Amino acid sequence: MSQFITLNTIIGNGKSYKVPIYQRDYSWDKDDWEDLWNDIEEIPNDKTHYLGYLVLQPIKDGEESFWIIDGQQRLTTLSILALAVTALFRKWSNESINSIENNIRFEKITERYLGNFSTSKLAISPKIILNRNNDDYYQSWLLKLRQPATLSRLKPSQRLLQKAFNYFFNELEEKFKNNKSGADLADFLEKVVGNGIVFTQIIVNNDLDAFKVFETLNARGVKLSTADLLKNYLFKLTHQLGELDLDEAERRWQNISNTIQSNDLTTFIRHYWNSKFKLERQPTLFKAIKREIGTAEKAFQFLNDLEEVSVFYTGFNNPNDELWDKEEKLSLKLLTLLNVSTCYSLMLSSLKNLPRVEFKIILKEISFITFRYNLSDLNPNEAERVFSKVANDISDKNIINARDAILSLKSIYVIDDNFEQVFSTISINTRRKKDLAKYILVKIENQISAKDYQPEEAVATIEHILPENPGSSWEEYFAVEVQEDYIYRLGNYSLLEGNINNKLGNNMSFSEKLEKYRSSSYKLSNEYCNYEKFTPKEITLRQDKMAKFAKAIWKSAYLQPKSNS
Repeated sequence: MSQFITLNTIIGNGKSYKVPIYQRDYSWDKDDWEDLWNDIEEIPNDKTHYLGYLVLQPIKDGEESFWIIDGQQRLTTLSILALAVTALFRKWSNESINSIENNIRFEKITERYLGNFSTSKLAISPKIILNRNNDDYYQSWLLKLRQPATLSRLKPSQRLLQKAFNYFFNELEEKFKNNKSGADLADFLEKVVGNGIVFTQIIVNNDLDAFKVFETLNARGVKLSTADLLKNYLFKLTHQLGELDLDEAERRWQNISNTIQSNDLTTFIRHYWNSKFKLERQPTLFKAIKREIGTAEKAFQFLNDLEEVSVFYTGFNNPNDELWDKEEKLSLKLLTLLNVSTCYSLMLSSLKNLPRVEFKIILKEISFITFRYNLSDLNPNEAERVFSKVANDISDKNIINARDAILSLKSIYVIDDNFEQVFSTISINTRRKKDLAKYILVKIENQISAKDYQPEEAVATIEHILPENPGSSWEEYFAVEVQEDYIYRLGNYSLLEGNINNKLGNNMSFSEKLEKYRSSSYKLSNEYCNYEKFTPKEITLRQDKMAKFAKAIWKSAYLQPKSNS
């Protein structure tokens, strides 16, 4: 069920909210508080401020108590804003500014927005209960309007909670410094904030419904973390064994998160899942995990496995990591240049289940297979399906060596004839994929000159024989309307020392350039540019030669190429 709802409605009628104890800590900072405060200041002009989706799940049927599936940062911050209002009432009362009226307002605002007082009025039964790392501080310090002696000894999230309170209190003091009216302060909270802040409230009945909502919101451009929902489910299972087990699960999850860092956590989980189980796309991943992992013991095993492979997964994007030997680094550098991850499931499964020497063979073959496949612009979903199937077979011990794994990839290996045809017509824009273009050129140079230049170490620059911005002298052979069709063709590229390249200009004719090329140590320039003139025909002939070298360079040692005949 979905509906628009104001903050006053959310906190009214005895409703209460809990942040699941295993959800992430409070993380909003000054930028977020300032944005919210500035938006609130505009409400008198705009009438309302929309604060997004609030996803809730009933804790028990028939009660007005809800788990906050998404929206805890916003609700917590608004609660802190209400606390700052009560603190200002308390301060004015202590300064003998309408003490009786402001004390009454203090109590009314507290009970409406924050929770009910105990009989002694020394404690509050709060409307919102935070997660296990934040709730003690929220209840023992913030709700009681106590200030810690120092912030330095607090946990990071607790410091943020206290700083949020301090920020809003200071803003309120500044706003009402010339108008210390309790009635106006109460109206600000109740009428401006309470009636002006608007959410879309969504009530879900279970975790799977929550996941479907998350997917829908993601499709609409609302950034929500699928990984958070997966984490919550695993923690619910481990919590069944007790607090100590939940603590251990949380430590392992944090270790995984710390290791993965800039990589997407949900994508990592999906790649690992696909290394062991039938391929799942992100929309079906949560349902698959729930179907397979239904006990605390299985949840812990899953966390163990994720933690074990997370270091290697992160290393896939860092070919220079000390995890890898020289040969592995070369293969990973190629995959990084191609910016592909469809093969990660097979790489993870090979690392976990096969000897390292077998993994090394598979990795090299994967890089060549993927190079041919990607340059041929074939369907990445099909490649991922095949990689996952082979990964599953390795995990299930149906494949126990590199040779059989590679032979099982035959369906996505682009045979020589097809690859040569693709390569002979390919264009690579050096403005977007300069490193990939240079890698290809250096590898071809090594093949024709029996050198061993490393692409990232080679001092060569990429020379566009037909310049990127050709002068009028080139129009004789390349009409203006066709120049763009040839500028980024591989046949138009060469390698050239920087000091030579610097002497070339866009208005230089090909014959003038050729004199400079002949002084280069790179055969791509001093031999493979030796034409009387340079036209579309020469680019095509040159790239045809490159294609023949390419099929010999990026060639599987196991998948023998066959013609289509």
